[in-house]
Amino acid sequence: MNTLMVAGGGTGGHIYPAIAIAQEFVRRDPRRRVVFVGTQYGLEKTIVPKAGFPLEFISAGGLKGKGPLELTKNLARLPVGFLQAWQVVGKHHPNVVLGVGGYSSGSLLLAAKMRGVPTAIHEQNAFPGLANRLLAKFVTAVAVAFADAGTRLKRTDAVVTGNPIRKEFFEATRHSAPGSRHRLLIFGGSQGSHVLNEAMSGALLFLARLKDRVDIVHQTGPKEVEQVRAAYRTSAFPNARVVAYLDPIVDEIAAADLVVSRAGAMTIGELAAVGRAAILVPFAAAADNHQEVNARMVERAGGAIVITESQLSPERLATAITDVINDPQRAVRMGTAARTLANPDATKNIVDLLEKIERTE
Repeated sequence: MNTLMVAGGGTGGHIYPAIAIAQEFVRRDPRRRVVFVGTQYGLEKTIVPKAGFPLEFISAGGLKGKGPLELTKNLARLPVGFLQAWQVVGKHHPNVVLGVGGYSSGSLLLAAKMRGVPTAIHEQNAFPGLANRLLAKFVTAVAVAFADAGTRLKRTDAVVTGNPIRKEFFEATRHSAPGSRHRLLIFGGSQGSHVLNEAMSGALLFLARLKDRVDIVHQTGPKEVEQVRAAYRTSAFPNARVVAYLDPIVDEIAAADLVVSRAGAMTIGELAAVGRAAILVPFAAAADNHQEVNARMVERAGGAIVITESQLSPERLATAITDVINDPQRAVRMGTAARTLANPDATKNIVDLLEKIERTE
């Protein structure tokens, strides 16, 4: 019985693509097994069991960008985490181990390598994180979402697979707003974005001239929903839909003509799969500034306008929104350009690579 072990997690951006890979791996042969390995304090603790896969825990923590106290604690976890990883690999005897990013990847992939198990990593961003830059030096195979990442990982054999995006994003169809009205979507991820909430609240004054032509949907996250609703109520857009969460997000992206969002790898992948024009505001504190690298790649393709946090102001955001809304064909062209970055076969490509390197019984 072939077993795939998947290491990593922490955020939904790591976990959901990993689940898509796991599902495809099992779909090809129901006798196969997938075991996830993560930490007690990542989102994998709830998401993975709901998806129906077993989950093992090891001790791990980040090293980059941490304060002295947290860094000391996380360094102390390394030998413990490695011992736990060694035991987990020995317990499940995987045929191949995949790292998808997150604190648990390093220890598990090193333990697997030392036990003679083929290993692979998948890098979702155009600029790889520290863990994957180190792991790329010894893993058997490297899969990357974007060709630029392979170069930065110094792996000439890196396989450009794309990012696993759920099929419903590729199958989404446009739901046009009534008449000549356009739909503007603002979302900052599951927790929302204070920066986007604040900028958009201020931009409403400058967007007033569009009040008869634009419908707005704004996902704020749970902390600021009432504050942002109050800003809309006193603006030219009192009927805007302001909510803490949007689920399913695919329907909202499909209904939009223009999206204002952050620039995480999965957000960019979803926008590309649906084919929507975007104004991207990269998260300035992202490790190695990887969100801006992601965003610039979409900008070069013609699919997005990029405004960095240092450049962002209510007036600047309103101007960018107005320019696209006033030129509907530009929005269409941007969406078409964004879709050139999408790869509907990403999940298949990654599993193909895993099958190529896995050890046989």
